[in-house]
Amino acid sequence: MTSKKPRSAKKNLLWRIHSWMGLYAGVIIAFLSLTGAAALFRMEIDEALNPSLYLVEKESTRMTLNAIVSEVTEAHPDKELFEVYVPTEATGTYNLRLMAKNAPRIFPVFWEVFVNPYTGEILGERNYYKTFNYYLRNLHVRFYEAFWGRLIVGLAGLALLISTITGFLIYGRFMKKQSLGEIRGKNLRMRQADLHKFIGVLALVFNLMIAITGTWLGLQGQLQKAFSIERPNIYKRAENPLTPKEDLAMTANFDQALKKTSSIFPQLIPKTVRPSRDGARTIEIVGDVPGQAYERLSNKLVLDKGNLNTLLKYDINEDDFGGKLFFVQESFHFGDFAGIWLKILYAFLALTSGFLALSGFIIYLKRTEKKRTEKPSFVELRPLLYRWVFGILAFCAIVGIMSVIWGIGVPSLTVIILFYGLLTFLLLKALFLWVRTRFSKKPLQV
Repeated sequence: MTSKKPRSAKKNLLWRIHSWMGLYAGVIIAFLSLTGAAALFRMEIDEALNPSLYLVEKESTRMTLNAIVSEVTEAHPDKELFEVYVPTEATGTYNLRLMAKNAPRIFPVFWEVFVNPYTGEILGERNYYKTFNYYLRNLHVRFYEAFWGRLIVGLAGLALLISTITGFLIYGRFMKKQSLGEIRGKNLRMRQADLHKFIGVLALVFNLMIAITGTWLGLQGQLQKAFSIERPNIYKRAENPLTPKEDLAMTANFDQALKKTSSIFPQLIPKTVRPSRDGARTIEIVGDVPGQAYERLSNKLVLDKGNLNTLLKYDINEDDFGGKLFFVQESFHFGDFAGIWLKILYAFLALTSGFLALSGFIIYLKRTEKKRTEKPSFVELRPLLYRWVFGILAFCAIVGIMSVIWGIGVPSLTVIILFYGLLTFLLLKALFLWVRTRFSKKPLQV
């Protein structure tokens, strides 16, 4: 008897932790599961919605990038060149991205100009902040709030990690008693419980990976600061040779920079060229090396903008374990290192996290249904689930429409006021009830 009590107490503790994680973070985990599955294909969706911006007919000769940059920047005197996306396919286009010199904070501008590399024709222009592409990324990565939103995403990843580990410890022994895939059909609660266990076990490795990488990406700023972790591919001069104004006025030779890259770093596929704007007098050529499973656009060559001398060559393959570990987080989280089929697999597995959160709610609601029926606020399971599902979908749709119309400012302000305001209210209410219960002579009836 004495040997069973510690085991039972341990199991009860694991059960409580698992339940807390699911109940308090389950909605956010389900939301991130849905938005994450969609965000995997944001580039493919953008290209499908805007083929005229991304595809051209192949011709025999190309215009120089210097000429294209000069033409575009002269046509936009109210903006500064930030970077150039370089086509990697013969039918691809240049994407010149510019920052507005003066734009209202509520309506920020990150301008994109798509150019035919053979003719120099401008194929289209747009504010990146108003694209569906940006909406999907911003919704999933930071909940439309750069600091608190990203922090919540990181904490949700941590909750998923704890929930996954405790769930495996709780249900591991159960799998010895029941055949894999055997679903008992006595009632809804039993069916959902079996599905919850089996899908949790089958997707265990994937959910652990997503939880670990999601926690890191969400809390990356705080973790890097706390542990003094520097981004491995950053180059910074001891002292900038120019003022920002002089740096912006200086003409960069993009064509020669790309030519030099092909000789110094031949295995690099250049995808982005970025001239400095802060006085560093540099030009960065960023891209990918075939065969690597690391974060996109992390291999880098940094040249002096004036004489094109090499200042930094960063190849992840040549870095130590710490550098490789740093750049494997995002690629493993989004699965964008091995083509469309891996993304499809990721999307399918990503939805398992949402299913586990949803089935966990169903199990909890059915288990507590008898007690809840005694309360005036009782709502049946089906309409309750409909409210949450349609509420999440309506939220995504409304924010998406606002984003496409007004960009990032208006929807961000709306989300901050409504979502974060509601979250703050609920936290304060919970704190008030806890304090009142803790110090009240009579137990509080909720």
